[in-house]
Amino acid sequence: MVAAALTERFIRPQADRTVARLRSAQQQGQISPDFDLDVAMAILSGPLYFQFLITQEPLTHEYVDRVLEALLVGLTPRS
Repeated sequence: MVAAALTERFIRPQADRTVARLRSAQQQGQISPDFDLDVAMAILSGPLYFQFLITQEPLTHEYVDRVLEALLVGLTPRS
């Protein structure tokens, strides 16, 4: 019950906003048009949850920047 409420109230809305932002970037040509945005969300959130929940290391700005950089390189349209 608590997990479902947490997901419904906090996790899903944030994930939806993130995917919407990625979709906007995709429509503007900043992200490859064929990249699966749900997969992008999973790739983005996985390392953050792992760092926070499994290793219990702090989520520093530097770490988040590294994760974003790695993801964005993969999302960049290829010429």
